[in-house]
Amino acid sequence: MGGAVNCPSVMNILFGYVILTVFLVLVCMEPNQVEARVEPPYPPDYELKALHEIAAELGKKDWNFSENPCNNKSSWFTPPPTHGSQAINNSTVTCNCSFTNGECHIVVMYVLLVLRI
Repeated sequence: MGGAVNCPSVMNILFGYVILTVFLVLVCMEPNQVEARVEPPYPPDYELKALHEIAAELGKKDWNFSENPCNNKSSWFTPPPTHGSQAINNSTVTCNCSFTNGECHIVVMYVLLVLRI
């Protein structure tokens, strides 16, 4: 007569698979590299009013006042020229949005106008 063979129970096998699966998931996970981009708040009304006055005085018609001038992706921001090219028109408004109360303020405005005579 042969000796009794110890067979693992179904529960032990399932538990082993669950532990192995969790271990593999944890080992294979890469850090999540998705960045949440939050739209910055608009600058205060008095700064927007000043931008309206500057645009009127200079005859600038390419600023879109329905867009946030602090979002760096609109008519308020001209990307730097690529290698070998020159920016003919440059209108860049730079904001500082690191104030403790969460406000954004316009800190730099760069306007290049080309006058043709």
